[in-house]
Amino acid sequence: MNAKNGTIYIVLTALAFGTMEIALKIAGSSFTAFQLTFLRFFIGGLLLLPLAVKDLMHRHVHLTKSDWIYVAILGIINVMFSMVLFQIGVNKSNAGLAAIVFSCNPVFTMIFSYFITHDALTRQKIITIILSLIGLCIVADPVAIIEKGSVGLLIVLAAAISFSLYTTLGKLRIKKIGGSAMNSFSFIIGSFGVLAILFFTHGPILSGIDSHSIWPLIYTSVVVTGFGYVCFMKAIELSGPANASFAFFIKPVVALILASIVLGEPITLRAVIGLALIIAGCVLAGPIERLLFKKKLSEYPVLDTEPKKASEVAGNPLVVTVSREFGSGGRAIGRRLAKELGVPFYDTEIMQMVGEREGLSLEEVKKQDQSIENRFIYNLFDKYTHLASGAVAPKDELFLAETSVIKELAEKGSCVIVGRLANVILKDRPNTFNLFIASDPEWAARRVMLREKVDKATARRMIADVNKRRSEHCRYYTGTFWGYAANYDLLLKSSEWGIPECIKLILSAIQHRLSLEVAKDEAQA
Repeated sequence: MNAKNGTIYIVLTALAFGTMEIALKIAGSSFTAFQLTFLRFFIGGLLLLPLAVKDLMHRHVHLTKSDWIYVAILGIINVMFSMVLFQIGVNKSNAGLAAIVFSCNPVFTMIFSYFITHDALTRQKIITIILSLIGLCIVADPVAIIEKGSVGLLIVLAAAISFSLYTTLGKLRIKKIGGSAMNSFSFIIGSFGVLAILFFTHGPILSGIDSHSIWPLIYTSVVVTGFGYVCFMKAIELSGPANASFAFFIKPVVALILASIVLGEPITLRAVIGLALIIAGCVLAGPIERLLFKKKLSEYPVLDTEPKKASEVAGNPLVVTVSREFGSGGRAIGRRLAKELGVPFYDTEIMQMVGEREGLSLEEVKKQDQSIENRFIYNLFDKYTHLASGAVAPKDELFLAETSVIKELAEKGSCVIVGRLANVILKDRPNTFNLFIASDPEWAARRVMLREKVDKATARRMIADVNKRRSEHCRYYTGTFWGYAANYDLLLKSSEWGIPECIKLILSAIQHRLSLEVAKDEAQA
């Protein structure tokens, strides 16, 4: 039911945002650009205010003077500059084409993010930027702009660039302030800035509102600015930010079609080709990169598993990480290994610690943990759509929190850590021993059948599903292959050796590592 409702809210979001340029075009005939921008963002900000206050109270967040100044700056950039330019550009251009041009703002967010938040500018992002800019040039038609002086789309482009700056700067404090509060407060503050301009220039504020113009004003303020955002937040809640962000792919398509139906604007071949290139840049950047830069398995990132300086002295405790296939007995091996070594064992305990820090229950953390079922969708979210939506995936926040907890546990003392990509998180730490436990599929299925009380077919499906999610989780967050031998110090097939014998082999390997390094240290002394 949640998936179905999530899809409904994604469609509603796309429709609300996809009709924005059309509504602005219609409303722009009754109001000035500054007047309409003031009215729609003031009303929209007030509509979002209850959500913002509720979110801040729920998270017990108190905004400081610095936070209010920060939000005010965002309001100036977004409302007073970007959205005023956007309204002027829409008034002077084709609404459908304006929607396509503005949909390129995540491309500029990638560039701003490289310089401001130091996000990596990967080959995939560069491919996205190149294809999107080519598509943008086809849609905007620079030759026509020069020959005919049609500057409307250039103004929309300036609005898109400044909006991407707003999005990038918003990332710096969105975790503390929250999306609802950041949008609501910046909308209201920015609208008051526009009001000040109207006041000092003696521009119209409420004049022009009549029985005819009130409806497009209500639509742009309530449906586009308010309802659209609420639907998007609801879509995130029901289907996750990655899936919800697909509304931003649908939006320009919806705008192009509806602009043709409502405003009678022609759907040109240039618009279709340009939009196709922009979408291709977002969706196909990964496959294009793999086609242009074919890599062998050995060329993918490999962890440095060369023995670091290892000893059992205080301040440099031994940490054993256990990665494992589902049903292989890796958790049982890790627990018994910790008992033999006389050190703490951490598995779901890490999720409990993360939940306490983030104010989440263990069930809520488990729901998000290693839940990347489709790396293609999440790569789209990571490389493109989150830059348009401003949303932050809860999974990403939890992974960062898990990383922090794991590093703290490793510094605290010797321990055994199961899963959570601990081998990658601690890859630069000395005195870390990384295990991977595999098993025969039939042996694993029998263990799962006994533990979960299911039939063999169900057990096999569970094993395939969990292992796939672990592999996708590893590739998404680390760029490495889960289970690839070069990323571990020791790999064991528990179905061949048995769990008791695996424990003996692991203890022997750890002792050999320690003895080897101690001897090396003594030789160097």
